Amino acid sequence: MTSNHRSRRRLPGGLLLTLTLILIAAPAGAAEHRLGVGVHFWRTVDDFANDRFTDVDDDGFAWVLSYRYDPQGLINFQVDLEYFDSGFGDSSEAALSPIAYVLLGNKLYGGLGVGVVTTRGIGIDVSDPFFAARVGYQIGLLPGIRLDVNANYRAGAFEDLRGVSSDAVTLGAVVRFKL
Repeated sequence: MTSNHRSRRRLPGGLLLTLTLILIAAPAGAAEHRLGVGVHFWRTVDDFANDRFTDVDDDGFAWVLSYRYDPQGLINFQVDLEYFDSGFGDSSEAALSPIAYVLLGNKLYGGLGVGVVTTRGIGIDVSDPFFAARVGYQIGLLPGIRLDVNANYRAGAFEDLRGVSSDAVTLGAVVRFKL
């Protein structure tokens, strides 16, 4: 295993460690922690069927487990864990995708993130990182409960598929509960 491959594997762990340190160091007085579940619809930008990959899905749904930290300023931090059934990206096994975001805004927000896909079903354990841009809107449903509706663009989301290069767009909804 090359050192470059090892450093790519440490990237998500490094991001999560950095986020954890930020959470510990931030003042806890007015900060909010929210945990949520949701779903998103994803679609590749390119059509794989035209690229000799007729059995690779161009779209689908994924479950999302989400944690959002709001230190009561304009900058928020979010970590999502997405679950894809087998068949995602031609994988014979289920896939997980952790993504960390830095977001600007509260009710209406936007931001950038980085993530990876983990699965053994396509010959890799951890993909190269992909980058995500997100725009979303949070709606208060009840005290302590918010609905987050978002749209995302992911650059390099399918780079580790056998010769396939495509970005992805997603539309998602997450219900978060104040902890």
